[in-house]
Amino acid sequence: MSTQHDRSNVIAVTGVGRVVVRPDTAFVNLGVEARAPVLADATADVSRRMAEVLARIKALGVGDRDMTTIQYAVDPIVAPRPKEQDPTRILAYRVANVVRVRIRDVTAAGPVVDAAVGAGANVVSSLQFTVDDRSPAESEARTLAVKSAEAKAREIAAAGGVTLGGLLSVTEGPIAQPLPGPRAMMAVGAGPGPVEAGQFEIVVTVEARYRIAPR
Repeated sequence: MSTQHDRSNVIAVTGVGRVVVRPDTAFVNLGVEARAPVLADATADVSRRMAEVLARIKALGVGDRDMTTIQYAVDPIVAPRPKEQDPTRILAYRVANVVRVRIRDVTAAGPVVDAAVGAGANVVSSLQFTVDDRSPAESEARTLAVKSAEAKAREIAAAGGVTLGGLLSVTEGPIAQPLPGPRAMMAVGAGPGPVEAGQFEIVVTVEARYRIAPR
């Protein structure tokens, strides 16, 4: 159990390491929505256009493993009922098929979206960028954080006229995960134009305790 004397012979500091990384992966939702009075017509239209959308983006290098269906919906569109007891009357059907696409080359994000829209996609949303493997950047930020803590402890020791001793303990705090990259809601019928991936900052914080060396 630590005593007050033990604590008085310790310098406790916080070190912060920051590493800036460029996103290397993009995600976007692409799909087709159609409406028709007859359900079979709506599903056939969606199926035909979605097949063309997938063919176009596959031609740009997007693999099957990077496409996941996130929505397949069939919704009846009903007429308003003037009276509660009036029977439900279906005017049409709305069918939607949307896939989540992973793009492993961020420079291809714009061309992939352009190709999908050109093939008939009328659902384009949630374009965002991320870093696939953050481990190397986290390791670098961790090293910088420990070095930062040591440098700060030495400054404090020098300012206090004491000699810095050995490291007693070091604890890593929660790693500040980079926020999702920019999201874009793009108008159907037009490509996204220039798409900038931006950059992320990964931050690691450590709490370090150093002994004050005896005089």
